[in-house]
Amino acid sequence: MKNMNLLSRILWRMMPESERQMLLSYAPQYQRRHIDRILKGRAGYQSCFDTHRALFIHIPKSAGRSVVRGLFDVKSVEHAPADWYQQLDPDKFDNYFKFTFVRNPWDRAVSAYTYLRKGGSPASNEDQHWAKFVNSFKSFDDFVCRWMSDENINRNALFTPQRTFLKDIFGQVTMDYIGRFESLEQDFNSIAEKLGISAQLPHLNQSRVESYQSFYSAESQAIIERLYADDIAEFSYVFN
Repeated sequence: MKNMNLLSRILWRMMPESERQMLLSYAPQYQRRHIDRILKGRAGYQSCFDTHRALFIHIPKSAGRSVVRGLFDVKSVEHAPADWYQQLDPDKFDNYFKFTFVRNPWDRAVSAYTYLRKGGSPASNEDQHWAKFVNSFKSFDDFVCRWMSDENINRNALFTPQRTFLKDIFGQVTMDYIGRFESLEQDFNSIAEKLGISAQLPHLNQSRVESYQSFYSAESQAIIERLYADDIAEFSYVFN
């Protein structure tokens, strides 16, 4: 098995970049980086997780960067799903303190849209492609009504349902603590206390002054409610 894994990594590295990207494109976007890391032999728990015997599942657009900067003094951690960590090291997964932060799906969708509309990360070519695409729609409401569907929301991790990141290999959410964006500082302090860390949450730069509700029509509100029904039910969110 070890020789087979080594052979797979060698073949992957020998493959032209265009062919690697083509193969990865058949996986959901949120999984591609992690598949690539496995095939390159670079997959593993980040050192900050091992240091604190804690595993943070970083859901995009749920203040994860601020959380890990405050708790672990690192810039960011991977947007890797729980089942990926579980398969990498089942013992660590079972024994580490597992936590995450979730966000109201209606608010998160607006946050993801506005992030891409403003260009996303300057260091990400993929974000630049998405920014151009998102800006082809005349408004958030137009984007939701014309593009967001069960198939399309998995094309970008920013729109992938939150529960997708939290499911273990049995399809269950097995977090020890689920913090909320809506009570970010309070929940951050609770986690820091649990881990025995003296930490402060970095100040967030809130660039959007409008309420997320103001972006919606009745039609787009209903579309988000349908697409993220599992998140809404799992975490008891409502539009208002």
